[in-house]
Amino acid sequence: MNLTEIFLAKRNGRRGAPAVLLLALLLTVVPSAAEALDIFTLWRQPDIPLTLTEGDWVDYRSQVMAGGRRTESALRVVCLDRAGGTDDDTLVLELLPLREVSPGVIEPIPGEGVKLRVSRSLLSRQGQLLDAVLRVVNWSEGQSQEMTAAELQADPLVSTSLMSDFQADTVERQDQTTRVVGDQQLLCDQFVFTSADTQSVALPAGNMRQISTIEISAAVNADVPFLGLAYAAERVRAESTLDPPSDRFRAPPPRIRVEIMELVGFGHGAVPRLPALD
Repeated sequence: MNLTEIFLAKRNGRRGAPAVLLLALLLTVVPSAAEALDIFTLWRQPDIPLTLTEGDWVDYRSQVMAGGRRTESALRVVCLDRAGGTDDDTLVLELLPLREVSPGVIEPIPGEGVKLRVSRSLLSRQGQLLDAVLRVVNWSEGQSQEMTAAELQADPLVSTSLMSDFQADTVERQDQTTRVVGDQQLLCDQFVFTSADTQSVALPAGNMRQISTIEISAAVNADVPFLGLAYAAERVRAESTLDPPSDRFRAPPPRIRVEIMELVGFGHGAVPRLPALD
């Protein structure tokens, strides 16, 4: 929900709501989960290689730091081969949450994940990524559920992977770097992608304006499946101001969210972990 939508929802629901309550709601706005860093976040960027080869898999560890808290997770993304359901027109993908079973060893959580059938049209990088999704089945505690369009947007695992519409306003190429993944050394191209978005809404005290800046640093090697990401870090800064300034209200300090995604393994010959799509 953006600033204007929050304002209109509150205005329509409680016309007498004090301006201070509206302002409090506006100040809580931060980028949504659908804007979080994920393996497909940069799929529209022409500088980034995009390859979906049957049988490829990648493992990533992620850290999110926001509001003084840090959370960690791990995810495997798989493109299955013909035996796993892929055909000439579509690809079958698996998104599998991972757990650490021993120090440095991660594996898929049994009975958990999402299975998707997607059109190969996504390789054209046109439209929205979600437009290429033909079918999604969610698995939780060993039970499957077909997901509707509304459920896709609400599910955190699917939405973060398939609903990003990030497009950089500026692209900066940096010096190459070497990253070590397992026993492999990867010579990587480095980029910094930056995008800024401004939203505003009229309040009795003036115009409330929020500027959100997203900066994504990425280390890329074409040998890594999907988008070649060996490392990516996203920094989101949201800052609000009131124009003209008011003695009644104070703009909050900037809100910052940092997410890091690091490749920990990749390869070929992936086998299905979830039951086949009907």
